Amino acid sequence: MLKQTLVAASVIMAMGITGTANAAGMEIKIGTFVPAKSVGVAKVIKPWMAEVSKELGAEVDLHGYWGGSLGRSPFKQYELVKNGVADITWVLPGYTAGQFPQLHVFELPFMAKTGYESSVAAQRIVDAGLSDGFNDTHPIGMWTSAASNVFSRIPITSLYDLKNRKVRSVGSVHARWVKNFGAAPQTMASTKMNEALNRGVIDGVIQGWTGMRTFKSLSLVSHAHEVSVGTIPFILLMNKKTWNKLSGKAKAAFSRHGGMKMAKRGGAAYDTVTASIRDKQIKEGRIKFVPETAALLKRYEQDSADVHNWWIKKTRNGQKVFDLYKKTLAELRG
Repeated sequence: MLKQTLVAASVIMAMGITGTANAAGMEIKIGTFVPAKSVGVAKVIKPWMAEVSKELGAEVDLHGYWGGSLGRSPFKQYELVKNGVADITWVLPGYTAGQFPQLHVFELPFMAKTGYESSVAAQRIVDAGLSDGFNDTHPIGMWTSAASNVFSRIPITSLYDLKNRKVRSVGSVHARWVKNFGAAPQTMASTKMNEALNRGVIDGVIQGWTGMRTFKSLSLVSHAHEVSVGTIPFILLMNKKTWNKLSGKAKAAFSRHGGMKMAKRGGAAYDTVTASIRDKQIKEGRIKFVPETAALLKRYEQDSADVHNWWIKKTRNGQKVFDLYKKTLAELRG
């Protein structure tokens, strides 16, 4: 009995000296369906993790599960975080129909010219409480891609050449927009896009340069039409129960390095990487860039106005969200 007591005392002393008893912080599982080298993970999520970990030390253990380790389907990421399979996930509103209706404003064509612009606007809309869908989760931060363009595997001189062609779209806004040009929208995840291009199931895609590189799709297209077809909003979303378990200090750190700081970092990162990918493609000369004239752009904008009006009317707080978006763009360009 005495021997057992002495052993137990020794273990307790050792744990106290080394800190083993208190070293294990709260584990936070962070999942994405994209790989670790993707722009969002490498340039946005990982830097945020590093800053939070540096500030909180052993209080939290942030662990990344990249490339779909916790769930591969882009369409299921919200369910993963809502149900607690992941504590934090990277969610695309375009893949989560009906959950974040106001955030589809960023898919509207001919609004933001850069990812930085739309990222700042996205965070402002969330901060203003104009976005629904966060009852079961807590948004750590928002950012968007740079402006999406239209890429095709067939020669085109304008968007009107896509009439009767099948074009991959992300969500309902893009789906309605491509119909204006007589094209048939095909909603599918980026992970399914390559097979569809390869088999000729689709003729064109709405995607950003970063997405084209991440999913290795550039070799499958021959033309790029650089019209601003909206941006893709992203949310770093946390399970509400996990958020409530955090200490006040941890919540403050998560928010301080998230929020507008994350929005600006994310938007700038996508713009920088987009420019780099684009410049490389210009030098290689394989992809043909479709000339964009002022007259053609004006015609595109006129043909797209009904999509703006449609979205505003069907969305709760649609006009307020749209106006704040436009106001933010004007201020940033001022």
